[in-house]
Amino acid sequence: MRKEVRQKTVDYTVYVADDGKEFDNEKDCTLHDRLVRGEIKECPECHGKGKVGRREQEEDYHSGAPYWTTNYYWCEHCKGKGYLEKKTVWE
Repeated sequence: MRKEVRQKTVDYTVYVADDGKEFDNEKDCTLHDRLVRGEIKECPECHGKGKVGRREQEEDYHSGAPYWTTNYYWCEHCKGKGYLEKKTVWE
């Protein structure tokens, strides 16, 4: 038996934003470019997550004892996108 060291090369796609930051998917790269250009901003309600956690009191199914839990709901402010878009209005 003998031991050999071999080298592999792998080709993969990288998306590069205008400022040089690299991403592994096109959607994140596009969102980053729009954020840098000021076309969108992070949602102040959900902080870019798209969902908001609310503490709610529920009852245990078997014993009926109350307990607190955090449930996550779709962010109403940004409609679950995690960002707000810039809107220009002509009057």
